[in-house]
Amino acid sequence: MTCCKNCEKILLLDEIAIYRRLICRDAEEYLCKNCLAVSLKVGVEEIDKKIEHFRNIGCSLFI
Repeated sequence: MTCCKNCEKILLLDEIAIYRRLICRDAEEYLCKNCLAVSLKVGVEEIDKKIEHFRNIGCSLFI
């Protein structure tokens, strides 16, 4: 079970994948969507749009 390094929320696989795609492919600690959105200064809906985009283009992180 992997948790957000900031708020300790249990992470979904998509949250781990988007962190790896946007921040660091080799990361071993991650942020949840909410904390990532705050960190990037965007809305959570933008994170969701990116997840959907990467899934639609076939990114292997989003299986």
